[in-house]
Amino acid sequence: MYHRLFQNRDFVALWLGQTISFIGDYFNWLAVPITINRLTGSATMVGLSFIFNSIPALVLGPFAGVFVDRWDRRRVMIVSDVLRGLLVLCLLTIRSANQVWIFYLIGFLISCTSQFFIPARGAVLPLIVTDQEDWLAANGMMQIVQTIGMLAGPALAGFAIGQWGAHTAFIANSIGYLASAAAVLTIRVPRTTPGSFTGAALRAVFQDLRDGLSFLVHHRATVGVTVSMAVAFLGVGAINVIWVPYLQRAFGVGAQGLGIVDSAMGMGMLISGAILGWIGMRVRRSVLTSTGLLVMGILFGMMGYSPAFSWIVVENFFVGLFLLPVQSASTTILQIHVPDLKRGRVMSSITAITTCASLLSMAFASFLGERIGLNNVYLVVGAFISLSGTLSFWLLAEQPVSSPANVEMG
Repeated sequence: MYHRLFQNRDFVALWLGQTISFIGDYFNWLAVPITINRLTGSATMVGLSFIFNSIPALVLGPFAGVFVDRWDRRRVMIVSDVLRGLLVLCLLTIRSANQVWIFYLIGFLISCTSQFFIPARGAVLPLIVTDQEDWLAANGMMQIVQTIGMLAGPALAGFAIGQWGAHTAFIANSIGYLASAAAVLTIRVPRTTPGSFTGAALRAVFQDLRDGLSFLVHHRATVGVTVSMAVAFLGVGAINVIWVPYLQRAFGVGAQGLGIVDSAMGMGMLISGAILGWIGMRVRRSVLTSTGLLVMGILFGMMGYSPAFSWIVVENFFVGLFLLPVQSASTTILQIHVPDLKRGRVMSSITAITTCASLLSMAFASFLGERIGLNNVYLVVGAFISLSGTLSFWLLAEQPVSSPANVEMG
């Protein structure tokens, strides 16, 4: 199936564009917490940056999905990338602690544009990869984008930030977004969306949103993915806040050390991505998701009590080994069970719900992490992720597809 994917010119263009973009994203993701931590020395201030980045997914995401299901998705992706490429350059103006608010504002605005790009990309993939049997492998390849970013990004970003400062990272991030826009420009995407709203525009927006939410809550597959991922994100969100302060305080690592941790995770994802197509033919998607969540929960719980930095590196390798199948399998379940004209709304609504869970987790880590100990937060994280894996064994029992996912259903 992989050879079919790489004979698909549109998929290859999307895949390459997202790979370059994600490497650029990694520069930003590493530079922002490092810079805020250096300027303020506060885990709470680091956590606030992630909270501001997450708010748009909660507030804007479901509405953005409505428009993605109406507008030309290819055009949405191009405009979103260009806007993000320009916005990230504003971070070049930050010089002191009293300018940290700029990180929050720009992060918020970039996240707003991402709420249009992400569901558009998720809805486009099944349109350019037309064989449903290839969807798991295609999603796995899109997750390998993250893997390549974690392998190339840490080495490049850690070196660049250490040598020339965080400003280099923001320029690289901007270039990545613009490269993604150029790649999407070459893609041919069938136009399946109906276009502008008819009747009263505001009423039509809310009606489409209600339709998407109704589909989500009345189908076992979408409910299963939503509940499982929401519980997992009650744990995962805290990692965004504490991992930089924890590793720097517990093991004294700098940008290069942080890069090694993500490189190890990326190597695990690369290995699992390479064999995911073979595994997918032998193991049910629901089992891939459930087992992966259980194992990751155990690994995260162990990280807070690791006796040496080398243990952290090994544990993150195994997290990556199970993370990619979880992401790919859960996304494929949604693509199979959600019709094309509802994918933007349903996926954005699920993102909003998981973002709410992640915000609660980040708030917990930001305001209580210092009090209970950052290492103990890892134990709480592991407990939630393991719980999500346990729940998903029951919730993600795969249902037969009663009608094709590429047509509208009532």
